[in-house]
Amino acid sequence: MGKLNAEKLSPNPEFDLFLYLRVAGTPKVEQHVIDLCEEHWDAFKEHLKGYRFAESGSKRGVALFFLEPAAEGLVEEAWARSPTEGFALHNLAVSMVMAAAGEQVPEIEAGACAPLPTPDRDLKRRMERLGLVWNETGNVSVQFAVMTHDPYAGGCAVCHLRATCPKSEAPKGA
Repeated sequence: MGKLNAEKLSPNPEFDLFLYLRVAGTPKVEQHVIDLCEEHWDAFKEHLKGYRFAESGSKRGVALFFLEPAAEGLVEEAWARSPTEGFALHNLAVSMVMAAAGEQVPEIEAGACAPLPTPDRDLKRRMERLGLVWNETGNVSVQFAVMTHDPYAGGCAVCHLRATCPKSEAPKGA
């Protein structure tokens, strides 16, 4: 990618029950779970960060959204209270970063997937400046994060995880 500029974004996603249901892998949830999610949405949003990385003058870049480790602590506390609450808040955190990515790159909504780019040395350095470390399995050093092409650059064919993703439509070994 060359020399990258980092633009701080101001993600402000709304709670999307349909996205939450997709993330949770369930067709419905009980009202108390919805209430729990709505109660915690703003607390999680305080820890939501977003950045766009691109070369000067380039329209092509990479968007990164993540929840700071403090949000991970909120989820861990919920797990300690009850598995139901822990599962609900875990899915809420995943939904939040996906909703933020969907705000920035609306095309990912159609496939409910945000293809992960393979970061080059410059992007890895930019992430390190944010306190994030990339590992080759395809994730960063925080539990809740989404990184994708911005603007949208295609689905499975451009995804770092295409060889191992169970949803991949790319030929295995591609």
